[in-house]
Amino acid sequence: MGSVSYLDRYALLRSRDSEFARDRLFTAYGADRFEKHDDDFAIQANLARLNTIGLAFCAYDGAASLSFPESQILRQFFSIQGAAGFTTNGKSQSIEAWTPIIPGDDRLHLEFAPGYRQLVLRIEFAALERLLKSMLDDDSGTSLRFVSGDTDPAVMAQVRYDVFRFAEELERFGQDYSPIAIAELERALMVRILLAHRHNFSDRLQRSAPSANRAVVDIVESYIEAHWDQPLDLEKIAEVANVSVRTVFREFSESGRGSPGQFARRVRLHRAAELLRRPDSQTSVLAVAFKCGFHNLGRFASEYRQAIGELPSDTLKNARRRQ
Repeated sequence: MGSVSYLDRYALLRSRDSEFARDRLFTAYGADRFEKHDDDFAIQANLARLNTIGLAFCAYDGAASLSFPESQILRQFFSIQGAAGFTTNGKSQSIEAWTPIIPGDDRLHLEFAPGYRQLVLRIEFAALERLLKSMLDDDSGTSLRFVSGDTDPAVMAQVRYDVFRFAEELERFGQDYSPIAIAELERALMVRILLAHRHNFSDRLQRSAPSANRAVVDIVESYIEAHWDQPLDLEKIAEVANVSVRTVFREFSESGRGSPGQFARRVRLHRAAELLRRPDSQTSVLAVAFKCGFHNLGRFASEYRQAIGELPSDTLKNARRRQ
Protein backbone atom coordinates (compact mmCIF):
# COMPACT_ATOMS: atom_id res chain seq x y z
CA MET A 1 0.00 0.00 0.00
CA GLY A 2 1.05 3.61 -0.52
CA SER A 3 2.46 5.80 2.21
CA VAL A 4 -0.50 8.22 2.53
CA SER A 5 -2.62 7.11 5.47
CA TYR A 6 -4.94 8.47 8.15
CA LEU A 7 -6.61 6.98 11.24
CA ASP A 8 -4.18 4.08 11.61
CA ARG A 9 -5.23 3.79 15.28
CA TYR A 10 -8.61 2.66 13.96
CA ALA A 11 -7.42 -0.04 11.58
CA LEU A 12 -10.25 -2.11 10.14
CA LEU A 13 -8.83 -3.86 7.12
CA ARG A 14 -5.52 -4.28 5.29
CA SER A 15 -5.50 -7.14 2.83
CA ARG A 16 -4.95 -8.45 -0.68
CA ASP A 17 -7.74 -10.98 -0.22
CA SER A 18 -10.82 -9.61 -1.99
CA GLU A 19 -13.17 -12.11 -0.30
CA PHE A 20 -11.97 -11.06 3.13
CA ALA A 21 -12.27 -7.41 2.08
CA ARG A 22 -15.84 -7.99 0.88
CA ASP A 23 -16.85 -9.50 4.21
CA ARG A 24 -15.35 -6.65 6.25
CA LEU A 25 -16.81 -3.94 4.02
CA PHE A 26 -20.24 -5.53 4.25
CA THR A 27 -20.23 -5.96 8.03
CA ALA A 28 -18.43 -2.75 9.06
CA TYR A 29 -19.51 -0.25 6.39
CA GLY A 30 -22.90 -1.62 5.39
CA ALA A 31 -21.94 -2.19 1.74
CA ASP A 32 -23.88 -4.80 -0.24
CA ARG A 33 -21.64 -5.09 -3.32
CA PHE A 34 -17.86 -5.17 -3.73
CA GLU A 35 -15.82 -6.15 -6.78
CA LYS A 36 -12.12 -5.94 -7.59
CA HIS A 37 -11.20 -5.24 -11.21
CA ASP A 38 -7.44 -5.93 -11.13
CA ASP A 39 -5.54 -9.09 -10.28
CA ASP A 40 -2.97 -6.95 -8.48
CA PHE A 41 -5.25 -5.74 -5.71
CA ALA A 42 -4.87 -4.44 -2.15
CA ILE A 43 -7.09 -2.43 0.15
CA GLN A 44 -6.62 -0.54 3.41
CA ALA A 45 -9.57 0.73 5.44
CA ASN A 46 -9.56 2.53 8.80
CA LEU A 47 -12.78 3.53 10.55
CA ALA A 48 -13.25 5.70 13.65
CA ARG A 49 -16.78 5.23 15.01
CA LEU A 50 -17.80 7.98 17.41
CA ASN A 51 -21.32 8.73 18.67
CA THR A 52 -23.14 10.13 15.65
CA ILE A 53 -20.20 10.53 13.26
CA GLY A 54 -17.91 8.04 11.60
CA LEU A 55 -14.70 9.01 9.84
CA ALA A 56 -13.05 6.55 7.47
CA PHE A 57 -9.81 6.38 5.50
CA CYS A 58 -9.79 4.12 2.44
CA ALA A 59 -6.95 3.24 0.05
CA TYR A 60 -7.23 1.08 -3.09
CA ASP A 61 -4.24 -0.42 -4.89
CA GLY A 62 -6.07 -1.91 -7.85
CA ALA A 63 -9.37 -0.82 -9.37
CA ALA A 64 -12.51 -1.70 -7.43
CA SER A 65 -16.20 -0.84 -7.14
CA LEU A 66 -18.51 -0.72 -4.16
CA SER A 67 -22.25 -0.17 -3.59
CA PHE A 68 -24.40 0.74 -0.60
CA PRO A 69 -28.15 0.26 -0.13
CA GLU A 70 -30.51 2.97 1.07
CA SER A 71 -29.74 4.00 4.64
CA GLN A 72 -30.05 6.79 7.22
CA ILE A 73 -26.39 7.74 6.79
CA LEU A 74 -25.24 10.95 5.09
CA ARG A 75 -21.83 10.73 3.41
CA GLN A 76 -19.30 13.22 2.14
CA PHE A 77 -16.14 12.12 0.33
CA PHE A 78 -12.81 13.99 0.36
CA SER A 79 -10.30 12.82 -2.22
CA ILE A 80 -6.62 12.66 -1.26
CA GLN A 81 -5.11 11.25 -4.45
CA GLY A 82 -6.16 9.32 -7.54
CA ALA A 83 -9.43 9.17 -9.45
CA ALA A 84 -12.88 7.95 -8.40
CA GLY A 85 -16.53 8.58 -9.08
CA PHE A 86 -19.96 8.00 -7.56
CA THR A 87 -23.49 7.48 -8.86
CA THR A 88 -26.72 8.10 -6.96
CA ASN A 89 -30.24 9.06 -8.03
CA GLY A 90 -29.22 8.24 -11.60
CA LYS A 91 -26.53 10.94 -11.66
CA SER A 92 -22.79 10.23 -11.92
CA GLN A 93 -20.02 12.58 -10.72
CA SER A 94 -16.31 12.38 -10.15
CA ILE A 95 -15.01 12.66 -6.59
CA GLU A 96 -12.94 15.85 -6.46
CA ALA A 97 -11.47 17.55 -3.39
CA TRP A 98 -14.95 17.16 -1.90
CA THR A 99 -18.35 15.87 -2.95
CA PRO A 100 -21.77 17.27 -2.12
CA ILE A 101 -23.52 15.82 0.91
CA ILE A 102 -24.82 12.46 -0.33
CA PRO A 103 -28.09 11.43 1.37
CA GLY A 104 -28.79 7.78 1.96
CA ASP A 105 -32.26 7.78 0.36
CA ASP A 106 -31.05 6.03 -2.80
CA ARG A 107 -28.45 3.41 -3.67
CA LEU A 108 -24.88 4.66 -3.89
CA HIS A 109 -22.34 3.20 -6.34
CA LEU A 110 -18.61 4.00 -6.14
CA GLU A 111 -15.83 3.34 -8.68
CA PHE A 112 -12.17 3.57 -7.64
CA ALA A 113 -9.13 3.69 -9.92
CA PRO A 114 -5.84 2.11 -8.79
CA GLY A 115 -3.96 4.22 -6.25
CA TYR A 116 -7.03 6.07 -4.97
CA ARG A 117 -7.05 7.48 -1.39
CA GLN A 118 -9.87 9.29 0.45
CA LEU A 119 -11.44 10.31 3.74
CA VAL A 120 -15.16 9.70 4.17
CA LEU A 121 -17.34 11.56 6.65
CA ARG A 122 -20.40 9.56 7.75
CA ILE A 123 -23.15 11.30 9.77
CA GLU A 124 -26.35 9.86 11.20
CA PHE A 125 -29.16 11.75 9.50
CA ALA A 126 -31.42 11.72 12.58
CA ALA A 127 -28.70 13.25 14.78
CA LEU A 128 -27.96 16.02 12.28
CA GLU A 129 -31.64 16.82 11.92
CA ARG A 130 -32.12 16.91 15.71
CA LEU A 131 -29.23 19.34 16.07
CA LEU A 132 -30.59 21.59 13.32
CA LYS A 133 -34.09 21.66 14.79
CA SER A 134 -32.77 22.42 18.26
CA MET A 135 -30.82 25.36 16.85
CA LEU A 136 -33.99 26.69 15.23
CA ASP A 137 -36.40 25.70 18.02
CA ASP A 138 -38.34 23.90 15.31
CA ASP A 139 -40.90 21.27 16.32
CA SER A 140 -42.51 20.89 12.90
CA GLY A 141 -42.69 17.64 11.01
CA THR A 142 -40.65 19.08 8.13
CA SER A 143 -37.69 16.85 7.33
CA LEU A 144 -34.20 18.15 6.54
CA ARG A 145 -33.41 17.98 2.81
CA PHE A 146 -30.13 19.05 1.28
CA VAL A 147 -30.36 21.04 -1.96
CA SER A 148 -28.16 20.20 -4.92
CA GLY A 149 -26.05 22.99 -6.35
CA ASP A 150 -22.68 24.67 -6.10
CA THR A 151 -21.15 25.34 -2.70
CA ASP A 152 -18.85 28.21 -1.78
CA PRO A 153 -15.29 26.94 -2.50
CA ALA A 154 -13.81 28.96 0.36
CA VAL A 155 -16.33 27.54 2.81
CA MET A 156 -15.80 24.01 1.55
CA ALA A 157 -12.03 24.39 1.75
CA GLN A 158 -12.51 25.16 5.45
CA VAL A 159 -14.78 22.12 5.86
CA ARG A 160 -12.13 19.95 4.21
CA TYR A 161 -9.47 21.41 6.50
CA ASP A 162 -11.64 20.72 9.56
CA VAL A 163 -12.28 17.11 8.50
CA PHE A 164 -8.58 16.39 7.94
CA ARG A 165 -7.63 18.11 11.20
CA PHE A 166 -10.28 16.00 12.94
CA ALA A 167 -8.68 12.87 11.48
CA GLU A 168 -5.22 13.97 12.61
CA GLU A 169 -6.37 14.72 16.16
CA LEU A 170 -8.22 11.40 16.39
CA GLU A 171 -5.01 9.68 15.30
CA ARG A 172 -2.99 11.43 18.01
CA PHE A 173 -5.42 11.51 20.92
CA GLY A 174 -8.71 9.89 19.90
CA GLN A 175 -8.75 6.85 22.13
CA ASP A 176 -7.88 9.05 25.12
CA TYR A 177 -10.59 11.63 24.47
CA SER A 178 -13.12 12.26 27.22
CA PRO A 179 -16.83 11.99 26.33
CA ILE A 180 -16.95 15.79 26.59
CA ALA A 181 -14.32 16.23 23.91
CA ILE A 182 -15.87 13.66 21.57
CA ALA A 183 -19.36 15.16 21.85
CA GLU A 184 -18.16 18.70 21.25
CA LEU A 185 -15.93 17.75 18.33
CA GLU A 186 -18.88 16.01 16.69
CA ARG A 187 -21.24 18.89 17.35
CA ALA A 188 -18.82 21.47 15.97
CA LEU A 189 -18.31 19.46 12.79
CA MET A 190 -22.06 18.94 12.30
CA VAL A 191 -22.73 22.66 12.72
CA ARG A 192 -20.03 23.35 10.13
CA ILE A 193 -21.75 20.94 7.71
CA LEU A 194 -25.17 22.53 8.27
CA LEU A 195 -23.80 26.00 7.58
CA ALA A 196 -21.69 25.00 4.58
CA HIS A 197 -24.37 23.20 2.54
CA ARG A 198 -27.67 24.52 1.22
CA HIS A 199 -30.79 22.81 2.56
CA ASN A 200 -34.45 23.65 3.12
CA PHE A 201 -33.67 25.26 6.51
CA SER A 202 -30.69 27.36 5.37
CA ASP A 203 -32.52 30.69 5.21
CA ARG A 204 -33.91 30.25 8.73
CA LEU A 205 -30.53 29.17 10.02
CA GLN A 206 -28.96 32.40 8.74
CA ARG A 207 -31.78 34.61 10.04
CA SER A 208 -31.36 36.56 13.28
CA ALA A 209 -32.77 34.95 16.41
CA PRO A 210 -35.66 36.63 18.27
CA SER A 211 -34.80 38.84 21.21
CA ALA A 212 -34.69 37.46 24.75
CA ASN A 213 -33.99 38.69 28.26
CA ARG A 214 -30.35 39.09 29.31
CA ALA A 215 -31.10 36.79 32.23
CA VAL A 216 -30.70 33.99 29.66
CA VAL A 217 -26.92 34.37 29.86
CA ASP A 218 -26.91 34.11 33.66
CA ILE A 219 -29.12 30.99 33.57
CA VAL A 220 -26.93 29.33 30.97
CA GLU A 221 -23.68 30.17 32.76
CA SER A 222 -25.03 28.76 36.02
CA TYR A 223 -26.07 25.57 34.26
CA ILE A 224 -22.67 25.18 32.56
CA GLU A 225 -20.82 25.72 35.84
CA ALA A 226 -22.94 23.02 37.50
CA HIS A 227 -22.40 20.57 34.63
CA TRP A 228 -18.85 21.48 33.56
CA ASP A 229 -17.76 17.81 33.42
CA GLN A 230 -20.49 16.84 30.94
CA PRO A 231 -20.66 17.42 27.17
CA LEU A 232 -22.06 20.82 26.27
CA ASP A 233 -25.70 19.93 25.47
CA LEU A 234 -27.06 22.94 23.59
CA GLU A 235 -30.55 21.49 23.36
CA LYS A 236 -30.69 21.01 27.14
CA ILE A 237 -29.24 24.47 27.76
CA ALA A 238 -31.89 26.08 25.55
CA GLU A 239 -34.58 24.08 27.32
CA VAL A 240 -33.36 25.21 30.75
CA ALA A 241 -33.30 28.86 29.58
CA ASN A 242 -36.67 28.43 27.80
CA VAL A 243 -35.39 29.91 24.53
CA SER A 244 -33.99 28.58 21.24
CA VAL A 245 -30.36 27.64 20.73
CA ARG A 246 -29.99 30.57 18.30
CA THR A 247 -31.24 32.94 21.01
CA VAL A 248 -28.71 31.58 23.50
CA PHE A 249 -25.87 32.27 21.06
CA ARG A 250 -27.16 35.73 20.21
CA GLU A 251 -27.56 36.75 23.87
CA PHE A 252 -24.02 35.61 24.65
CA SER A 253 -22.67 37.51 21.65
CA GLU A 254 -24.56 40.73 22.43
CA SER A 255 -23.57 40.61 26.10
CA GLY A 256 -19.91 40.49 25.08
CA ARG A 257 -19.37 37.09 26.71
CA GLY A 258 -18.49 35.18 23.57
CA SER A 259 -20.40 31.91 23.27
CA PRO A 260 -21.55 29.09 25.57
CA GLY A 261 -18.62 27.04 24.31
CA GLN A 262 -16.12 29.75 25.16
CA PHE A 263 -17.61 30.14 28.64
CA ALA A 264 -17.47 26.37 29.14
CA ARG A 265 -13.79 26.37 28.16
CA ARG A 266 -13.06 29.08 30.73
CA VAL A 267 -14.85 27.10 33.42
CA ARG A 268 -12.99 23.92 32.51
CA LEU A 269 -9.64 25.71 32.53
CA HIS A 270 -10.26 26.80 36.12
CA ARG A 271 -11.40 23.28 37.05
CA ALA A 272 -8.19 21.97 35.47
CA ALA A 273 -6.19 24.38 37.64
CA GLU A 274 -7.99 23.08 40.74
CA LEU A 275 -7.15 19.48 39.83
CA LEU A 276 -3.49 20.32 39.16
CA ARG A 277 -3.20 22.21 42.46
CA ARG A 278 -4.44 19.14 44.38
CA PRO A 279 -2.64 16.26 42.63
CA ASP A 280 -2.44 12.64 43.65
CA SER A 281 0.17 10.14 42.49
CA GLN A 282 -1.70 9.55 39.19
CA THR A 283 -2.21 13.19 38.23
CA SER A 284 -0.65 14.33 34.94
CA VAL A 285 -1.19 17.32 32.69
CA LEU A 286 -2.42 15.08 29.87
CA ALA A 287 -4.93 13.25 32.08
CA VAL A 288 -6.29 16.51 33.48
CA ALA A 289 -6.59 18.04 30.00
CA PHE A 290 -8.62 15.09 28.74
CA LYS A 291 -10.76 14.96 31.89
CA CYS A 292 -11.65 18.61 31.40
CA GLY A 293 -12.56 18.16 27.75
CA PHE A 294 -9.42 19.45 26.00
CA HIS A 295 -8.24 17.24 23.16
CA ASN A 296 -5.23 19.23 21.93
CA LEU A 297 -2.49 19.41 24.55
CA GLY A 298 -0.66 22.32 22.92
CA ARG A 299 -3.85 24.38 22.70
CA PHE A 300 -4.74 23.45 26.28
CA ALA A 301 -1.36 24.64 27.54
CA SER A 302 -1.66 27.91 25.61
CA GLU A 303 -5.21 28.65 26.79
CA TYR A 304 -4.37 27.58 30.33
CA ARG A 305 -1.45 29.99 30.44
CA GLN A 306 -3.64 32.84 29.20
CA ALA A 307 -6.35 32.11 31.77
CA ILE A 308 -4.28 31.04 34.81
CA GLY A 309 -1.00 32.89 34.22
CA GLU A 310 1.35 29.92 34.08
CA LEU A 311 1.75 26.67 32.21
CA PRO A 312 -0.21 23.66 33.54
CA SER A 313 3.09 21.80 34.03
CA ASP A 314 4.25 24.63 36.32
CA THR A 315 1.03 24.45 38.36
CA LEU A 316 1.53 20.71 38.85
CA LYS A 317 5.24 21.07 39.62
CA ASN A 318 4.58 23.75 42.24
CA ALA A 319 1.78 21.68 43.81
CA ARG A 320 4.02 18.61 44.11
CA ARG A 321 6.76 20.74 45.62
CA ARG A 322 4.37 22.02 48.28
CA GLN A 323 3.25 18.48 49.06
